[in-house]
Amino acid sequence: MSEPRPRAGVTRREMLALGGAGLGAAAGGALVAAAGGILLDASPATATSLPSPTDADRLRRLVSVELLMLYCYEHVLAGPLLRPRAHRLMLPVRGQEEAHVRVLSSRLAALGGTPPVGPASVKEADRDLARRGVGGRLNQLQGGRDALFLLLAVEQVVVGAYFVALTKLDDVRLVALAAQIMANDAQHEALVGEALHPGQAQKAVPYGLVQGIQ
Repeated sequence: MSEPRPRAGVTRREMLALGGAGLGAAAGGALVAAAGGILLDASPATATSLPSPTDADRLRRLVSVELLMLYCYEHVLAGPLLRPRAHRLMLPVRGQEEAHVRVLSSRLAALGGTPPVGPASVKEADRDLARRGVGGRLNQLQGGRDALFLLLAVEQVVVGAYFVALTKLDDVRLVALAAQIMANDAQHEALVGEALHPGQAQKAVPYGLVQGIQ
């Protein structure tokens, strides 16, 4: 699997200034965001007949992508693919992804929405990965590096979802919280890079800007 390349956008320093904290603080804090815009038919007739996405719609989309991310971590961590050092690095990330899902789901319910259900099997997760344009598949992982490249690709998709959400949210409180969780997931991306390139910071974090992949 070839290493995915994130695109330039918002700096990690800017994300942290907007409210991101260290990994432990981000996991324990309130991490809420809303999903990216729903792509609609650009024709005038469709534009007038379909309602605009709400913050609840965007939250639901973010819960969905976070559930896919969580499933991928759980699957990789439950198997023998990762070496002990990489397993130790990834283990706390899974807990933070669980925190993301809990807080997002709670805020979505407060807005009257119903949280989606995550993948129930590897087959379902792989279909979701394909739908989101991720090249790797859980049922095709050949080793630890393959697994890490998959996690890196999904983290970049998640960061990209928050990047889009920041331009679409109506509630300014959700904007701030989206910046927090985006910064946290950017930190996850850096940790996966460190697991792939131990002690090589320039390779682990080759880009100083955070935008993810949309």
